[in-house]
Amino acid sequence: MIRHILIIPVFFLAANILIAQPEGVKYNIGPKAGFNVYKSRFNFSEDEATYEQKYKVGFQLGIALDLPLKEMIHFNVEFYYSRKGKKTIIVDEGFTNDATYNFLEIPLLLRFSFNASQVRSGNLNWHLDIGPTMSYWLGGKGELSSTGPTIEYEIVFGDPSLGSQDPPILSISQANRLQWGLMAGAGIEYPIFRNQVLFVDLRAAFGGSNLAESEGSANLPILGFSDSMDVRFLEFSLSAAYTFEIDWIQTRRGKSTVRKRKKS
Repeated sequence: MIRHILIIPVFFLAANILIAQPEGVKYNIGPKAGFNVYKSRFNFSEDEATYEQKYKVGFQLGIALDLPLKEMIHFNVEFYYSRKGKKTIIVDEGFTNDATYNFLEIPLLLRFSFNASQVRSGNLNWHLDIGPTMSYWLGGKGELSSTGPTIEYEIVFGDPSLGSQDPPILSISQANRLQWGLMAGAGIEYPIFRNQVLFVDLRAAFGGSNLAESEGSANLPILGFSDSMDVRFLEFSLSAAYTFEIDWIQTRRGKSTVRKRKKS
């Protein structure tokens, strides 16, 4: 149900872009990087008593695009690789599962931009963001530790494979590889030079999809280990994007829109 609710803003944003007049359309685009702090959250209280969750730190690296729709309203879309984690301590069994997951993520955010002040290179703005985010789970790896030596494993999706496992395989059944969430945050837009803007954002993201279906689990057969995947991510991130302003009309005419600084 929640994924259908989150799709609604996507169509709203797409409609605004399609009906926007092309004359004088300008947008900012550039590389983006940041770091994230994650914690997985169980859906049921009995799991909270069995599994103790710890925070983990990850990162993101990709590209960001900011497109003005109206005077104060922008559409912000990003595409980046992110590394997330799930560190779980199984209280009764003494296992610690330190897993690292790889994702491709696409936040689709409605941005409300406000002028804060004037600086030498242009307008200093601040903004508020909110919207859905889509993630695709690529895979991952991890470490399982107890009283004995630490076991490093690779993650595969599906039922456990037969035969020997070298390296050990942690199989995740009924995984939700395509996931949805809700993201919100605030940030500033600092003009470094004319037509070059640094975006700095602080955000929170709330997972709308479990890592696996209710009957799914993570299993390491050679150790008889099993972990619950009935969890969602709670994420906090700090990121920066260095963008260049592009004039859509001038670009189609074959003219460069990035102005070079004059040599002193």
